[in-house]
Amino acid sequence: MLSWFVFHFFTLVYFHSEATLTINVQNINRQTGQIRVALYAPCDGFPSNCQPVAGQVIDPTGNSVRVTFAVKPGDYAVALYQDLNRNGKLDTKLFGIPSEPYGFSNNFRPKLSGPNFDDCRVRIDEAGKTISIKLI
Repeated sequence: MLSWFVFHFFTLVYFHSEATLTINVQNINRQTGQIRVALYAPCDGFPSNCQPVAGQVIDPTGNSVRVTFAVKPGDYAVALYQDLNRNGKLDTKLFGIPSEPYGFSNNFRPKLSGPNFDDCRVRIDEAGKTISIKLI
């Protein structure tokens, strides 16, 4: 009986475990607006044609902030921006170039087009992970 209980307990813990993804957002130069962070599971068309699996909105309180997500182990990507005017969208200039600070996991810096999921992929295991993203 005890062995049955122990087996099922560890099975539940293993298959339903969550990990913690901690994101340190750095290089916040203005203390206005909101930092909007979106977490994505693997998808085609990242980030604009995908729905985030989780998101958070926080007010900047210094030159860095910390955001934490509880996630199932797996692959994810993060896209974030500082919504300076609090209008709920990333404002852009000519040719779609962002006019507000933004960043991606792996500190990927787009050159001529936006990133794809693989550019920003972060693997989270049961131990969790901490990453840093600098706004540009």
